[in-house]
Amino acid sequence: MRIAAIILADFRIRFRRLSTLVIFLLLSAMAYAWVPDPATGRALLQINGQRALYNSAAVGMATAALCGLFIGLVGFYVISNTIGRDARSRCGFVIASTNAGSLEYLIGKFAGNVVFLATFTFGFMCSSMLMILVRGEAALQPFIFAKQYLLIVPSVIVSVSAIALLFESIPFLSGRFGDVAYFFVWIVLLGVTVSAIENGGSPGIYGAFDISGLGFMIHSLKHQLHTSSISVGAMTFDAHKGTFIFDGLHLTRAWIVPRLLSMLMPVPILLLSRVFFHRFDPVRVKQSSVKQRDSVLARINRLFKPLTAGSMSLVARGRGPSLVRSAVADALLTITAAPLLALAMLLVSFVAPPYVVIAGLGIAIAGIASRETQAGTSALAFAAPYIQPRFVAFKLLSTLFVLLPFAVVPLLRSRSIGFAVGIFFLAAAATFLGFVSSNAKTFTVLFLTFWYVAVNDKGATPALDFAGFNHSATPLVTVTYALIALGFIAAAQATHAARTN
Repeated sequence: MRIAAIILADFRIRFRRLSTLVIFLLLSAMAYAWVPDPATGRALLQINGQRALYNSAAVGMATAALCGLFIGLVGFYVISNTIGRDARSRCGFVIASTNAGSLEYLIGKFAGNVVFLATFTFGFMCSSMLMILVRGEAALQPFIFAKQYLLIVPSVIVSVSAIALLFESIPFLSGRFGDVAYFFVWIVLLGVTVSAIENGGSPGIYGAFDISGLGFMIHSLKHQLHTSSISVGAMTFDAHKGTFIFDGLHLTRAWIVPRLLSMLMPVPILLLSRVFFHRFDPVRVKQSSVKQRDSVLARINRLFKPLTAGSMSLVARGRGPSLVRSAVADALLTITAAPLLALAMLLVSFVAPPYVVIAGLGIAIAGIASRETQAGTSALAFAAPYIQPRFVAFKLLSTLFVLLPFAVVPLLRSRSIGFAVGIFFLAAAATFLGFVSSNAKTFTVLFLTFWYVAVNDKGATPALDFAGFNHSATPLVTVTYALIALGFIAAAQATHAARTN
């Protein structure tokens, strides 16, 4: 009953929010974009160069694979605030005073995450089923369609739900570092398991870690169709090669145990979360803060405090209020809050390739626009001259001032206007998404995903070369990103005006 109460409370909190409805509608609408009309010359699934006929098995498997990737990447950032929300609202301290055990609480939160992600998955599956009626070339078979989702998606839902709790329970993983770390952990886990299963010829132990289900899908297709030429995604096809009729994925004997083990992955993760979970104990929370202040990193940062004080005193010497000087002070606050990281970024800017510098800069500026909202100091900031009506300009300037010291050397090395436009695009996107979502997670996941796709594209698609580091961006692409950046700024200003008026 106590676990059920936690699940119900979590469900009500999440599904009463407007943002949940917006995300649900956007995810459901993505099915329309992910299932292209064959008349456009693009297809969702190709096997041996042939376009798969749009039946329930083909569309179900392809959309389930894409859904699993989306949950594994974006789903974590959507649900990884459940313990923090209880701490900020002080409800966690009330729960801690009841007879609900810590493991009961974590199980309830885990189940709440599962229900939340499963609901979104069900909505996306229903939207994908509608695409059979809109663009399909065969009758809708709901059970075959749902079977593809049941074979691929459940393991990623339960695993991500448990990993999000683990990251929230470990202090140094509960912040922005954990957000960035999870992205690369997920990418590495996805690449290693899929590659090992594909090259090994059998699921093996890697099958138990195939939480995305992609290893199972690729391995099954290779043995079922006797080919490795499989493409999933909206890509062009040769109509002269005809169509291929796909009858869906099947669970073979070799995959029964690995798929079951992948579903049991949350058990050790929840037990590990229980070890680190502080149960909202003020003493443990205080001890964690003290340990962070006494860590080696914190001690090194304190060595740079004179630099912080000196920088702020230079800004304060000006006469009268100034929006630019306020933005410089805010930028210095961002840089000097983590001087060791700033020094590392400065060194990286001299030796690393531009795409690595771009990744570091994107991570560094993720929380600037939403800092006051998350800290509850917006009213205090608005009390300063010029700030409230020009808050978007203030945050945009602050972000640019943070980026400038680290972007000068790569800009001189690349001698590319595309890199300069990429920096401006980065600042505008971080400002817009920070204002819209009021947190750093949204920009972090969207930026890292876009950056990862652009880097791995290696210049094959000029439209993805947003900062010119692939040397494939055309003048039209550069101008387009500049215009998109201006659109982000206008949208951020409109959002700010609607909230303050």
